Amino acid sequence: MSLKNGTYRTAAGSEMRVSGLRSGVSAVNFDWVEEGACVDCQPNVYDDDGYLVWDCDDCGGGKAKLEPFMPMPEGDHAL
Repeated sequence: MSLKNGTYRTAAGSEMRVSGLRSGVSAVNFDWVEEGACVDCQPNVYDDDGYLVWDCDDCGGGKAKLEPFMPMPEGDHAL
């Protein structure tokens, strides 16, 4: 499954932004602590099932489901 352009988050709060003509560009803000990853983990792009994947020779790595995320527009804040 190829993710469409947009912002996605895992339940633990890591974020991925997908962009580009064919959605071929991705940028990851990976939260090692919240994802339960060790400091040697390296985030990868997402897999075919829409999961953020991280690899590690020490702990074995992991993955977390990416869900669409719509940030609040500037100036809009929950009370």
